[in-house]
Formats: sequence, structure tokens, C-alpha cells
Amino acid sequence: MSSMAQCPSCGRYAGPYQACPHCGARMSGRVPLHLVKFVAILLATAGLAVLWYVATSADIPTVSIGQLDAGMNLAYVRLTGRCTRSATYDPTTGYLSFWLNDDTGELRVAAFRGSTRTLIAKQHLPALGDHISVAGTLRIQDDFRTLTINDPDQLVVSRAEPVERSIGSLTLEDQYQRIRVRGQVRDVRRPYPALTLLTLRDQTGLVEVALSEDLMALSPVTSAVGVGQSVEVVATVSRYGDAVQLVPASAVDIVPLPIDVPIALPRSIEEIRTEDVGGWFAASGTVVAVTPFSAGVKMQLDDGTGRIAVLFWHDTYAALLNYLGDGPQPTPGTTVRVQGGLSEYRGELELMPGLPTDLAILAVPGSPEAVSIGSLTPGDMGRVVTVRGTLGTLERFSAGLKAPLRDQSGSVTLLLWADVYQALTFGQDLVPGAEIEVSGEISEYRGHLEIVPRADGVRPVE
Repeated sequence: MSSMAQCPSCGRYAGPYQACPHCGARMSGRVPLHLVKFVAILLATAGLAVLWYVATSADIPTVSIGQLDAGMNLAYVRLTGRCTRSATYDPTTGYLSFWLNDDTGELRVAAFRGSTRTLIAKQHLPALGDHISVAGTLRIQDDFRTLTINDPDQLVVSRAEPVERSIGSLTLEDQYQRIRVRGQVRDVRRPYPALTLLTLRDQTGLVEVALSEDLMALSPVTSAVGVGQSVEVVATVSRYGDAVQLVPASAVDIVPLPIDVPIALPRSIEEIRTEDVGGWFAASGTVVAVTPFSAGVKMQLDDGTGRIAVLFWHDTYAALLNYLGDGPQPTPGTTVRVQGGLSEYRGELELMPGLPTDLAILAVPGSPEAVSIGSLTPGDMGRVVTVRGTLGTLERFSAGLKAPLRDQSGSVTLLLWADVYQALTFGQDLVPGAEIEVSGEISEYRGHLEIVPRADGVRPVE
């Protein structure tokens, strides 16, 4: 027992007290207990502050996936690489994960409810092909390795700007490249409940766009895309087996377009040849025959340069008749525009449309032919045609009104005599930007072409 603990007066054990509990003598030379406690707390607080400073100011070690072993379990490290599998998400548990590859190996990166909520709120989510830098805690068990994100700010996502491409130019060598394509949705299907596939076509080819249930759950609300709609898609090139597949980062990367994207190459019939089989082509002409057969309907189309068969399977033809409704039908003598894939059967070339919208009625016997505005020339003066376009601003003159009428190919002056305008039941709707269809005679005034309709020759486009 230390002498510092003995009373100098009575010699008995006095303990930590400042005065002897036996004789009351004052213990001299002792540090007060409350001072010891204060100093201990002060030193502990300073130690923790030093530890916090060292921990926060020290660089997080960056390691490669190939270096990881069991001795690094629970280590806090940083990894960099490419996201090679799209994020999966469980809305019930808040569990989010994706896969990271740095060319030395691959591992899963995971986030739990709190971190996931922050990442979704900021729309700071990794997508296929993104370059990733992420810090977190390693979990290594046997051959399975996971990095858990503790701080959402430690996830840094770098996403490349998309490159404009045609669908037909995409190959498996473009894997992980971020691209932008435009095309028409030809099919929407769900091979299983968690996956939706859009088949997209342009003039050069077709490709599937994969929308997983997880991607839809992580994306902001967006409008649905339907068959026949033209869209722009920004996505990363992936592969499914030996085929190219596109994977968007978000559903908002699929944007409906206000104009149709051409999906078939326009050709005269004489220019469509056997070596073109497998391509998609568009031709305009007069239906000269309609022949049903066991599996569908075959038409013969003549454009003055030659004839070609147009083949509709039963379901496509039934959808076409339903689409046309009470309007003109593709009967002999009807002028149509049709697009489809080119095939050959027993030496005969056939165009095979896939959707009802692949056939458009341009004119019926005795009706004005539908033409593009840009195709009109002074040689058409006196001809009665039908055009469709967007109306400009109406201007009054002494005998009526006139306004420019435009489509994608050009512009013509719409001339409405006063009595024609007054006979229109929807004259108040003829405002700038209105879509209308006009059947009228082509004339010319001071070097400018005009189309001059009767009252029944002006129709709004629904």
C-alpha cells in the first residue's frame, strides 16, 4: 500500500479522501479527484478529436479488385472501374446493387435503405457503361466479395456524352459505348414480367431496347411508348447472346418525337432487286389486284416502272382494315404508299408490311392524288391535288385570305376566296400551327405556286 494512501497522523489507510476518515487529519500533497476526472475527460476528448482528424484527412486507399483477399475483410477502400451490369433494386428492403469491373476482376457494390434513398432522390444512380469511383466497406466471404456504400457522397459516376449513330452501324465491338439513335417502335413485348423489350427500327436496321423492372422503378415517371411511335433513345450498347441490345440509363432517355422517323428506303419498283432481299423499302403506286390466299392477302402494286407483290398475313391485314375503318380501302385502282421488308418467294419479290400504318391511302379512283408540297412545280398548274401541312398566319386581301402551308418538304400559298372561307364550318380554327389537309387546283401568282380549294376541300387533321 502506498504511503500516499496512509494518514500521516494516525498511520491508518485514508484512501482517496482529502481528510483522514479516522482521525480527521488533512492529507497533504494529493491531487484533487475532481481535477483528475476533468483532466482524464479532456485527454480522452482530445484523443478522439485527433483520431477523427486523422481518419477524415487521410486518403482512402485505392485498390484493385484483383488484390482483394480475406485479410482485407471489413477494410474501408476505394475502387474504380466500369459498371458492367445495370442496377438492381428492391423497393421493399431498399437494397440497391450493381457490378463493377476494373479489368482485374469484378465485384458487387451494394447500398442499403438510407444510402439508397439518398441516391434515388438525387438521381445519382450508376448505369451500364458508366465509369465509377466508389468507397465503402469490404465484405469478403469465401469467393464472394461485396463493397457496401456507407456514404452516398463517396459514389462518383462519370457518364460519357452520347454519339449519334444509325441502328445498322451498331456492332458488338461498340459494347459499353453510349449512343443516340432515332427510330420507330415496331413491337413491345414482355418475355417475362421483369423485362420489357422495345423493337426499334430505322432505315438501316433494327435493335432491341431493354427496359428492366428495376430501371422503371428507379426512373422518374414517364409517358408510355407505343407501337408505331417514333422515338429518340439514348442508351449504352450491350449484348444479348450474339446480338446488340440497347440499355438506357433511365426511362426518360426514351423521348417520343413529334415527326415520323423514316424506316424504309424509298425506291421505284424497278429499283428494287433480288440482291436487296432483307432490306426495308417504301414504294408508291396503284393497286392493280387484291388476291386472298390461305394465309393472308396479296396485292399487286404498279408504279409505272414495274410491279411488285405486297404480302399481308391474316392478322396484319385484319389490323389494317380495322385501322382504316370506314375510310377508303386498298381496292384495285387505289393509289397507296407501302413499306415493308423485302423477301423472295418462288422467284417473286414481295414487300411484307408489319403494321397497319405501313400502308397509306394516297388517292382513291376519281379523287385528287396526295402529294408532298415540295414536289409541286410550275408544271403542275391546273392539276388538282391533295396536300397536308401546317398553316401559317392568314393575311386578308381584297378578295379573300391567304397563308403559307408547309410540310417537311416545302411550302405553298393557300388561297381562300372570301366565299370559300365564309362557307367553312371551322374557319375560327384556322390559326397559325393548325394541321390541315387541302384538296385544290394548283395555280401561280407572281412566280409563287398557290393551291386554291373549294369549301369542301379544306379539312382539319385530327
